[in-house]
Amino acid sequence: MGELKLVVHVPDPQRFEAGLKVSRNFALQMMGKKYDLRILVNYEGVKVLQDFTPFWDLYKEVLNLGGEIFFCETALRSAEISKEKLPEGANTVPSGIVALAEWQKEGFSYVRA
Repeated sequence: MGELKLVVHVPDPQRFEAGLKVSRNFALQMMGKKYDLRILVNYEGVKVLQDFTPFWDLYKEVLNLGGEIFFCETALRSAEISKEKLPEGANTVPSGIVALAEWQKEGFSYVRA
């Protein structure tokens, strides 16, 4: 079996913790195997940045397991959230919906948190 690729989509701030937990569980099950794990936060999901404190430990755990977390720049602008609010280690994409389409074309499986 080749490398598994997973993108977890978080368009709702109330599903951010679930997205992190699903991602952590995937990474833990994949230990010793090749995988690529991405979390995409867009639409209203970016509002988790208004108070990120409750998610910090789980977020860092996912990063330490090799996950990557991306926030949509379009959604950040729409919610009037500065990129300065991004937690350490976070990435951005210009458009979340375009990133999802591109990643699926690259072979990522899609899971909505």
